Amino acid sequence: MKTLFLAGGFAGFALCALAGFLAGRAPDLILRDAAVGCLAGALLVRWFWQVLLRGFHETLTARRHATEEAAAAQQNNLTAKNGQPQKAALPAGPAVPGAAPRVLPLASPKLATH
Repeated sequence: MKTLFLAGGFAGFALCALAGFLAGRAPDLILRDAAVGCLAGALLVRWFWQVLLRGFHETLTARRHATEEAAAAQQNNLTAKNGQPQKAALPAGPAVPGAAPRVLPLASPKLATH
């Protein structure tokens, strides 16, 4: 995280300094704007990194739940009486209006074996 924060700060500083230099501004204004750009760049990269980590966490959680549900369904089919699968459990309840949609797990690629 510290490395990303520093990289974002450097990128913000360099971008603002280059833009000020190409605009022909005075050196004191270039450095002031570059310092503000450094802070802004660092905070933006930090925010984006948190969003990225949250997305990874949600994806892994959704995949874990899907795997557990598939294992439970398979176990239910194995323990069925008279060879007939038992009815699956109903969902917990109706979807709440305004809630975030459920994330479906991505299909894993199947490896071809020869």
